This record gives sequence, C-alpha cells and structure tokens, in this order.
Amino acid sequence: MALLLNQTFSTTTEVLSTLRQSVRDASLRAGCQEEVCEQIVLAINEACMNIIQHGYAFASRQDFALQISVDDGVLVANLMDNGRPVAEDDWCPRDLDDLRPGGLGVRFIRELMEGVAYVPAPEGFTNCLQLTKRIY
Repeated sequence: MALLLNQTFSTTTEVLSTLRQSVRDASLRAGCQEEVCEQIVLAINEACMNIIQHGYAFASRQDFALQISVDDGVLVANLMDNGRPVAEDDWCPRDLDDLRPGGLGVRFIRELMEGVAYVPAPEGFTNCLQLTKRIY
C-alpha cells in the first residue's frame, strides 16, 4: 500500500479549497484519469463538509485527518475525526423526489465512490469514514 496523503485540516470551510487540491494531486499521483480524479475530489469534499457541518457543528479550533493511499489499483481515503459519533444509519441518502436545498451529499458520495463505510477508528479518533474506488 502506498500512502499518498496524510494531512490534518481545520474544521472551517475555508480549508476546502486546499483540501480539494491536495486530493486532486494525490489522485493524479495514484494514476487516476481526470474524470475519476474529479469524482474522488467531489466525494471527499462532500464528506469533509459533512464532518465540518454535522460532526462538529461548525465549531472552530477543531480538526480532522485525511489519509489517501492506493493498494492494488484501489484508492482508499480514510477521513478521521472526533466529532459527534456517527452510526451507519445516519448515512441514509435523501430521496431525490424530496425537493429542497441541501442533503444530497450522501447520495453523491455513494454514487461517485464504490465503497462507503464507517470502519473502526484508529486510536485517538471517534469516527473513520472509508471511501474506496477502483482506479485501474
């Protein structure tokens, strides 16, 4: 397994631009084609926004970690945080017929990535969301 990114970000929306560029760079180094790279960037950005908004309720001076690796043609992104504990049931996408602003991030993440699961968090973290996508 090759580690491509291991970075901590603060829980402010201002970091999302830097985060997206870091994810884009890591995905390209992994060998992703441009379209796949942008899908990964969008999915991870949505997941990070959920951490900031729902996990930490926009609390300042908090942080979360992102690790991206590639293993046998599969890109693995682990998002780790100490926000509100998340249960798998919290990740039910909203029905597309329910027309109202917001709430489609989970649906996008599930459609863009092949694997979406909460896995046991490493020591020092409460939550670990793992996103996976075959890249070649």
